[in-house]
Amino acid sequence: MTKLLGASFCWLPVFALCVSSVRINGADEPAKTVALEKVPVAARKTIQEEAGHAAIGKIQTGEEDGKQTYTVSLGEGGHDRQLTVAADGTLLSKDLTLEQCPPPVGHTIQGQLKGGTLENIAETYDNDDIYFEVTATRKDGTERAFSVGLDGKLLSVDVALEEIPAAVRKTIETSLGGGKLENVTHMFEEDGNSYYVEFMRNGQERDLSVGEDGKLQSMEVFLPELSPAVQKTIREKLGEGTVVRIDKSFEVREEGFPYEVEGRKDGRPFNFSVSPRGKFLGLDE
Repeated sequence: MTKLLGASFCWLPVFALCVSSVRINGADEPAKTVALEKVPVAARKTIQEEAGHAAIGKIQTGEEDGKQTYTVSLGEGGHDRQLTVAADGTLLSKDLTLEQCPPPVGHTIQGQLKGGTLENIAETYDNDDIYFEVTATRKDGTERAFSVGLDGKLLSVDVALEEIPAAVRKTIETSLGGGKLENVTHMFEEDGNSYYVEFMRNGQERDLSVGEDGKLQSMEVFLPELSPAVQKTIREKLGEGTVVRIDKSFEVREEGFPYEVEGRKDGRPFNFSVSPRGKFLGLDE
């Protein structure tokens, strides 16, 4: 399983890792402010190297996929920018100007602005992938986010409900289950485009994915909502580990629609599938 593009599920769009809170299977964990001397040595070294002569401001710590992260505000030349670093010193993202972007990326960003105003660009790193997360304000005053690959290819873009094909819109409205729609992102993927939908229901942030044909692909669910048999299997497999998120897949496997579990065990990713009857379906890559 993966949280990026081109896998069996596209759980999350490629948005910035510089967030003020982190959600682990529905629970919001507010970020905490820490002093530089409290940051792990490896992370502190990366922060200082990236900061250069810029003043290091507020540092907020949170979790991303079960890993500790540090988001840092830097002040330089009257402008503020941010970067996010993992506890092991890995650089996860950093703000850039349009001029600092590779030409293909800058060209795509300018094309997407359509007379609007550029707000922020974050160069983001995910293993071997590099992409650029952009926020902009359109001419009508609405804020839109989109992401661009290193080659200048558009990877995702926020869309309004009225811009979505009727079949997709119908599935979204039906699947909300009385919840409140928050955001829709059109994802452009090698194995087929889809729509990633964020919504609120019963006080919890949730998301789902719909194909361009209007077929529901996956929906985020939470452990207490699952049958006792499924919960039992998940707890047995994770042991002292942690559930990061669970998705119900709408692609039939064996006994029906399986649950795709993303977890962490012994400090490492531990992802697996469970049938609706609680049968363990194996580990996922």
